[in-house]
Amino acid sequence: MNEHIVKTRLSDTEKINWQGFCQSCGISQSNMLRMMINRVAPIDSANSSFQEVKTNRITIRFTSDNLKKIAYKAKEEGYPNQSNWARANVLASLYREPVLTCEEVNSLRESNRQLAAIGRNLNQIARVLNIEFRESDKITKDMIEMLENKIDHHKQKVNDLLNKNCQRWSITDAPFTA
Repeated sequence: MNEHIVKTRLSDTEKINWQGFCQSCGISQSNMLRMMINRVAPIDSANSSFQEVKTNRITIRFTSDNLKKIAYKAKEEGYPNQSNWARANVLASLYREPVLTCEEVNSLRESNRQLAAIGRNLNQIARVLNIEFRESDKITKDMIEMLENKIDHHKQKVNDLLNKNCQRWSITDAPFTA
């Protein structure tokens, strides 16, 4: 591929503004100019200069301010570091599915344990009603309502978790409901 140099004259003010703009974006002046040229005069896809990475690593450069924001968001959302947060962000965007933190996965596991306990309670109630019908008077409406409330509570907990996750990555505008 042949490479060519493009030159232009800028006033002192234009040069200062250009340097400040590129620095605030965390992109070199030459790369910024190249991106702008490609935006207004796109390269023919057959002759594109896109190069796939040859390793399992992608390097992204950010400004100091952006890195601080990323670190804050990663910590706030329970990620151990910025790289994990960025990876989750990319995967959520790529697959349009929730990407859960370890804390969120643990919450779902706890919810499953609670639902399993509720299921065991319901099985015991069913056994009493079907087999030991003489003891069915021990089962009260309050007991059944208590189980129903526990189920509703866990459904809400799971819905809240998934909605929070979807909103984090802007996967969907509509709330998730089970």
